[in-house]
Amino acid sequence: MIIMQELPLSFVDYDGFRDVLDFLAPEFNDMRRNTLKSEVMKLYEVEKSRTMMMLDENTSRVALAVDMWTSNQKKGYMVITAHFIDNTWKLRSRI
Repeated sequence: MIIMQELPLSFVDYDGFRDVLDFLAPEFNDMRRNTLKSEVMKLYEVEKSRTMMMLDENTSRVALAVDMWTSNQKKGYMVITAHFIDNTWKLRSRI
């Protein structure tokens, strides 16, 4: 949710979010900014490895698209998206 909605990591410190989290998943009651950052970086590494394996197994060509934008925090971002057709003829896109 935090990644998809581009929320700040401090979102986990908000009282309302902590109340909802405690109600839905009490086992995550100790979630803090640094814990969240660590989990996000682990997820990044897993997805990076999956993407690299997909590209290594790919026998077709890859089209790259580049996009740039500015966040609400006035920070500039660039994203590179790889589009390709996998070996089962399914169109794939990986950031």
